Amino acid sequence: MDHHAPHRTGHGHEHEHGEQESVLDLDAEVFGAQLGEALDLVPVTTPRRVVDLGAGTGTGTRLLRSRFPDAHLTAVDNSPAMAERLRQQGFDVHEADLDAGFPPLGPVDLVWASSSLHHVADPAALLAGVRTALAPGGVFVVLELDGLPRFLTASEPEDRAHAAAAAAGWNHYPEWQSVLEAAGFSVTRTSLTTTAPDGPTARRYARLWFDRFAQAFGIDLPEVPDGFAPRVTRTVWVAEVAR
Repeated sequence: MDHHAPHRTGHGHEHEHGEQESVLDLDAEVFGAQLGEALDLVPVTTPRRVVDLGAGTGTGTRLLRSRFPDAHLTAVDNSPAMAERLRQQGFDVHEADLDAGFPPLGPVDLVWASSSLHHVADPAALLAGVRTALAPGGVFVVLELDGLPRFLTASEPEDRAHAAAAAAGWNHYPEWQSVLEAAGFSVTRTSLTTTAPDGPTARRYARLWFDRFAQAFGIDLPEVPDGFAPRVTRTVWVAEVAR
């Protein structure tokens, strides 16, 4: 999955699927350094088995492979199209619906869930499975966007677009701290804010979001000005089994 983008209705499935991939890929290009910062928070330095839950297009999976080249890395996703894309990148892929719980992949040393946990119907059941699967000293890392990316400064139309998206439940998720603690984890919560430089990729990313806001809410945003600064904040929960 790895879906931080909203799910919208009223559009063709193939169009929406392709657009979703574009959002994920562009986010990785524009804000990929932030995911590296999140991984810097992980206390496990030499994991033997790593699992990317809801791997989607492979943004986090590629990061994990780069950081831990000697680990056995498994990408988990419920989409056959995403699974095939992951296989084409050379990943070991396990197709599974996370609503059915954590797949039989344990014991594992690191489980990574970037913008995927909030799509699970019963997070408590999945978390119980993760906790059971973690090897001694293992870590579960959850990442979520605090809000959708921002691109403009003091923009009333962008403020309205973000308010409309929030009201529609785009990127909604619970406060995972209490949920993780209830599942038996000891949790460290960190907020990371990144401002990316102007450039062609950042402009394509902004334009894609502006088009989404226009299509979903009828809110037109201006062309991206010179020197704009795309920015995003993610929260990272690093969860270890409570002793």
